[in-house]
Amino acid sequence: MPRCADFTCGRWRPERLAPKWAAGLRFNGHWYCSRECVEHAARIGLDAPAIATASAGALPPLKLGVLLRHLGAISEDTLDRALESQRSTGRRLGEELLALNQAPAEAILKALAAQSNISYLPAFDVTRVMHGPSWLPTDTVRALGLVPFEANEAQKRLHVVCTAPVPRSAMRALLKLTGWTAEPYMVEDDTWQQALRTYRSTAEVSGQRRETVTVVGPDAAAARIADSALLDRSVTMRTANCDQYTWVRVEGKQQVSDLLIPTVEEPCPAVRIAR
Repeated sequence: MPRCADFTCGRWRPERLAPKWAAGLRFNGHWYCSRECVEHAARIGLDAPAIATASAGALPPLKLGVLLRHLGAISEDTLDRALESQRSTGRRLGEELLALNQAPAEAILKALAAQSNISYLPAFDVTRVMHGPSWLPTDTVRALGLVPFEANEAQKRLHVVCTAPVPRSAMRALLKLTGWTAEPYMVEDDTWQQALRTYRSTAEVSGQRRETVTVVGPDAAAARIADSALLDRSVTMRTANCDQYTWVRVEGKQQVSDLLIPTVEEPCPAVRIAR
């Protein structure tokens, strides 16, 4: 007869014929005797999440100004003036050139895409988002910075639009927690915002309840995970680190929850904050 998986508890598991209230909870495949033990185990698991790291040895990208000069989009004098103006405004170089009306938007987009070694879409029909995959909760899409518009089911590849800088850590997190590889296409900032407004999640398939919540700290996340276990009786938790937050996916038979734990002072742009 096994014990509770929480090493600080070790309570014996009751017999199979015990009443339902004594049946306990399952978390990540292990049996726990109570909600409190699940919360403790989840808190320990959140202390040291597995972090997806970038590949080592990659060469640094070329500077945007160099790429624009190579494309013939700006002159050396134009670049110098933009860099001088940038010192006082604090804007990114592409934004500065646009504000000064010194470079076409498509040339800047092309250079930014080349800098990140991805494709770009100078014109994008946002209605494609309406007919694309929509199983990710809307607030998760917003937090990732990746708006899906097409999917290859056989290869589990998700075509997404994004802006610069490309959210590489979010792409790695998406692969780790969902098994889908994101193939990014860069678009202008305004186009991305329109795509996000067009996206409508239909994630409530199969009667599952899905939500995305920003939680303040791992203690609050562990409490919500324990509540999910109490509701579903059996859940799994997986984690992945993004630049500004830790993404925690909690899955059970009745629910899938995305918990976002900010790792910087400014919270990630998700949904309501739970305390």
